[in-house]
Amino acid sequence: ICRAILEAGKGNLIKIDKHNNACFGASWHLGFHKIKDEKILAMIKKFVVEGEKLFCSYEALGRLISQMEDVPDNSTNYFLLAPLEKIEIQPQLVIFIVNPEQACRLLALVTFLDGNMPKIKIGGPTCRLSIIYPLITNELNISFYDYTARKMCNVDKDKLLVSIPYEKIPPIIAGIEKCSAGKARIEFPPEFRAFLQQRLAR
Repeated sequence: ICRAILEAGKGNLIKIDKHNNACFGASWHLGFHKIKDEKILAMIKKFVVEGEKLFCSYEALGRLISQMEDVPDNSTNYFLLAPLEKIEIQPQLVIFIVNPEQACRLLALVTFLDGNMPKIKIGGPTCRLSIIYPLITNELNISFYDYTARKMCNVDKDKLLVSIPYEKIPPIIAGIEKCSAGKARIEFPPEFRAFLQQRLAR
């Protein structure tokens, strides 16, 4: 699904379910399959720690897993990825493929609304943090793509993901004209301009 996100960003409509999902990790992280076999779990952990070398120890991997929210059962569901202009149903989530400056502007537009800082989680699998976490928490999130996914999918070095629940999008759009991270010009009130000039004159 990491590659599917990029393909959807290029204009393609992609349906992902337990039958056509090719990533073993995504099967678990997206809720298509529950892994109950202890031998399979041990094999996966060994690959992540000793194969991918993404964690220095099994304890570190276990600590990260313990911080992940439970994934809903999606064994009979599917994920539809598509550009907003092509989707015919109201989406639950909007994933922006952006560079750091664009991500900065999006975050500023989000905090412009109410001043609440997003409860961002980073450091885990791309599919879990860009799709599942924002869906079940209704929180904005950022994913830098986990490093294995970046290499396998040839993700451009300047690209990352910002995932925003769809219901938050209309007020963000409404704030574009008013926020300097959108189209509004930065202005210096006379008293603040005078204050700065006095400080510079010292």
